[in-house]
Amino acid sequence: MASVMRALTALLVAAMLAPAPALAGTAYGSANVNYKILPSVHAQVVPNYATGFGPQGGFGSGSTPAAGAGAVLNGGTVDFGNVVVGYQYIYKYAAQVSVQTNDSAGFVVYAEGATDWNGSNPVPTPATFAILHTLYWLTSSASNTAFTPAKSFTRTAGSPLAGGALGIDYSGVGGKPPAGSVVWSYPASGNVTQGFDYQLRLPGSIPTSQFNLYIVYTVIGN
Repeated sequence: MASVMRALTALLVAAMLAPAPALAGTAYGSANVNYKILPSVHAQVVPNYATGFGPQGGFGSGSTPAAGAGAVLNGGTVDFGNVVVGYQYIYKYAAQVSVQTNDSAGFVVYAEGATDWNGSNPVPTPATFAILHTLYWLTSSASNTAFTPAKSFTRTAGSPLAGGALGIDYSGVGGKPPAGSVVWSYPASGNVTQGFDYQLRLPGSIPTSQFNLYIVYTVIGN
């Protein structure tokens, strides 16, 4: 209150001493505006992302592999179609991961099976078969074959959401996928893509059935 009173007193004295009213002056004020851009990561997975997608291999099996009805360009499912146990196959241009981020430290992409293989039509006994050492991944290349070295997918230790259709909940296992499931890392911000081929290696012990599962990609900024 004291500072306000001093200001009023000075104004009164100036008015009494001035021979005529002074013209109004110009006053200035300012507002300091701040904002902070938070790191963001957006991602999209596109199955069958290029012309020529689909299965190859099965050499010596007596059958020619062809993509199943669920596979369509830039969508659908990664459908190996009809395959023969004991043989190896590669699915070209199976999935492409696109990432957009402003994080200068980049990001890491993880991929895991939401479950093991689920059998149906007919339902085998047991009803599931391990994904480990049956489904593999490798970065897309024109030179890839059914015998190119690749890394096996593993079943997640997290909790699948809607069987994997809505992702995987990692809150009960440390909040993120394990380091062993990394499929791609990028050290900078940008709008980038990476394609993946899949390999199917079928042991003779797998029962006759139709099998399916979800591969879930999780992208985390650095």
